[in-house]
Amino acid sequence: MAASIGSLLIGSSNVDQMKDWYRAAFGAKENDMGAFELGPVQLFIEAHSDVSGPTKEPARVIINLDVDDVRGLESHLETQGVRWVRRVELEPFGLIGTLADPDGNYVQIIQWGATPEAHKA
Repeated sequence: MAASIGSLLIGSSNVDQMKDWYRAAFGAKENDMGAFELGPVQLFIEAHSDVSGPTKEPARVIINLDVDDVRGLESHLETQGVRWVRRVELEPFGLIGTLADPDGNYVQIIQWGATPEAHKA
């Protein structure tokens, strides 16, 4: 039996701030069910009775966002005052940077196949 990921849920005691952050950081818009559509996967941010305060293990689950222009997004994120965990840098597979959302969850932005020239921005 094959399965595919249709949605992810981030439990938070800070839902409004989290949703505002994802809207501002990534231009994400919510669908009729209240989820952000990030490609084929829906991202829900909802209150959860087992969650309070910031995440205790931010690297346990990391959201990887594939983007066409990491440098452009990096510039936008700088205007939003995000907290970088790992500044954008070149790896053999492309450009990658890691930031933390308001609850401390890690979100990585990845531009696959980016060349060293793209890194010089």
